[in-house]
Amino acid sequence: MTEVKIPSKFFQNWKEILQGLYPGKPNFTEDKWPKDLDDKVLIITGGNAGIGFEVVKKLFENTNIKIYIFARNEETTKSKINELIKENKTKSNQLNFIRVDLADLTTIKPAVDEFLKLEKRLDIIIHNAGVMMPRKGEFTKQNFELQLGVNCIAPFLLQHYLNPILISTSNLSKSTSCRIVWVASTAHFWAPEHGLYFPDPNFKTTNEPSNLTIYSQSKAISIIIAKQWSLHHKNSSVISVALCPGYLKTGLSRNLNKIENFFGDLITHDSSLGAYTEIYAALSPDVENGDYIISFGKKGNCRTDLNDVENSEKVWNYLEEQIEPYISK
Repeated sequence: MTEVKIPSKFFQNWKEILQGLYPGKPNFTEDKWPKDLDDKVLIITGGNAGIGFEVVKKLFENTNIKIYIFARNEETTKSKINELIKENKTKSNQLNFIRVDLADLTTIKPAVDEFLKLEKRLDIIIHNAGVMMPRKGEFTKQNFELQLGVNCIAPFLLQHYLNPILISTSNLSKSTSCRIVWVASTAHFWAPEHGLYFPDPNFKTTNEPSNLTIYSQSKAISIIIAKQWSLHHKNSSVISVALCPGYLKTGLSRNLNKIENFFGDLITHDSSLGAYTEIYAALSPDVENGDYIISFGKKGNCRTDLNDVENSEKVWNYLEEQIEPYISK
């Protein structure tokens, strides 16, 4: 097995990494959000906890956009929904739950089918759900390494099924208001060269990589998907972007050890601030195709090798091969 090569970090990379420690205050705040969201529809995965719930909460309280939370746990999600609508019962139809388990690809098409029975348009999707550094050896139901499966392959399949309604909505609106937001991470700087470790993507036989390397691979792939989606849909006005929401205190850190959590608490910010990063990517008129957004609503720069179109196309092709068995003919 070949060595997992991780590119060296240069000044610009470290500048990007350190920015997350002192990101400043969000600029794209509630008073600057678009006012014409009444007929818009948004899907967010993992909107029942962490940053995702903060996004849902802020949009629910400050806009009339219709929100669908795609999540695994029905009880938890409906409890969160009830928590929000208790304060504003007139907006109860603004929040909806659809069950999907990103660790099981067979649940994705039924979730989309349910959504399509309820809606004729889709303006924004935020691929927010994810896992971070679980115990080594955890896999999805389809036997993908858990982070690769949940953070990359499942969102890729979900987007495949949502492309038609999203593109048709963008054609009707004739604007760049339709968005796909892929939540990545500054951790992508520790990913294998070109993002995906092709000799062993699931790290089943490679003993060397740390949990950080495996997690970082999934986040580098998210950046590549964001850029490649635009190249594969050149005739669409949909904007596809990736982001690092920020260094945040969220439930994702539950798999870290005590020492990692101790130091993590010193450098992380309140999870509600990360919501501004995701909402900036989803709503700001300044966002352009292929952008990489950093905390808390600024344009940043990803690692340069992830901009290599030829290698990124190979990553895209790999993902298409993985979802092929789960696409209805």
